[in-house]
Amino acid sequence: MSPATLEATNEALRNAVRERMLNTDPSDPKCVGYRIDEGDPEPCGDCEICEPRLTGDGVMNAGDDNYAEWVPPAYAREQVHPTSQAFFDLCDAMKEMHRRKSSDYGCPSGTDPLANIRNGAKFVGIPSWKGAMVRLSDKVTRLASYNATGRLENESLEDNLFDLASYSLLALLLHREEQAK
Repeated sequence: MSPATLEATNEALRNAVRERMLNTDPSDPKCVGYRIDEGDPEPCGDCEICEPRLTGDGVMNAGDDNYAEWVPPAYAREQVHPTSQAFFDLCDAMKEMHRRKSSDYGCPSGTDPLANIRNGAKFVGIPSWKGAMVRLSDKVTRLASYNATGRLENESLEDNLFDLASYSLLALLLHREEQAK
């Protein structure tokens, strides 16, 4: 997805959240801590709905020491911390890697992007999610080797860490599929 498309999608999502908040009764508990007036998303300080609530008695008021630490809701923040943005970028890269590898590993018809994991697990008689865990274990073993020697011969440290994160999510996905049966 291009940055322009992503920003347009994010803006549409922010607008949808604002619209829903504007059409929700201010006394609804999910509105507490969010400004529901159009315009500036910062707390107005004039009402219970717009002020965050967090002191010893569960209420935070404008004069409290930690009041300045309140963070507006996600849709109101225009800037994302660079570390969070780097994490989001890695998640996007993982999605792209999955898309690319799915076409390589999927069954010949292309209808199952996890055919390689499912087939390997079936071959040894274990659930598919455990098959993903075996592959995850391979990555952990390779990383242990890197920790001991300081080098990897066939894949980079980053490739292994990326694969480890991906296999964790695939194991979760396959486990959920099995639980839903």
